[in-house]
Amino acid sequence: MYQLTKHKFQVSLGILILFFQIGFIGISISPAFAVLTPLNLILSFGLLVWNQASSFRLALPALFFIFFGAFILEYMGVSTGLLFGQYSYGNALGPKLLQTPILIGLNWILVVYSSIQVVQWIGLRFKIKFPELLAAFLSAVLMVITDYPMEQICHLLDFWTWQSAVAPVQNYTAWFFFGFMFCFVAIKYGLHTYNALGPWYWVVQLVFFTGLNFTLN
Repeated sequence: MYQLTKHKFQVSLGILILFFQIGFIGISISPAFAVLTPLNLILSFGLLVWNQASSFRLALPALFFIFFGAFILEYMGVSTGLLFGQYSYGNALGPKLLQTPILIGLNWILVVYSSIQVVQWIGLRFKIKFPELLAAFLSAVLMVITDYPMEQICHLLDFWTWQSAVAPVQNYTAWFFFGFMFCFVAIKYGLHTYNALGPWYWVVQLVFFTGLNFTLN
């Protein structure tokens, strides 16, 4: 069983890195390549589920809460500008409903889950048992860290565009607040079981968008 699990992880990590490499090269040549982002989100989610299927099934209520909760927050954000600041979505994140990409909730799930998994890795590596509130706090900090490089090039990728040209501080504080809320729910209701692919997704995504900052700016 251990060998089978290890093989599954190695295959999944190879696919994940390969897909992000293709995306990096494609976007570096032409930012329009970012139109494949929905495929990236779906593939990444599938790989994470494949590596921890039982946990995801048990955590379906938490997943639905994050998916629909995040969509509602993003809709309110786009409509009012009161939550994250004034911004509007482009077309690279796929079909939209009420001016909001349908898959934006899936993006939140991936960021929440992978951030939690990094905290879990730290806990296992250094034999620390984080209280749920502290684990959610640290995970929310990691969410903001991954969001920052993305915000610097979001307009170039046709993800979303800020009316103020750059993401306001309000965006990061809102990301932290709502990220903390979603992370706490996820940890409380089944998404904290360690998945070896989870921390790698967080790292690969951070490297991906940080690298694109140097390539596109």
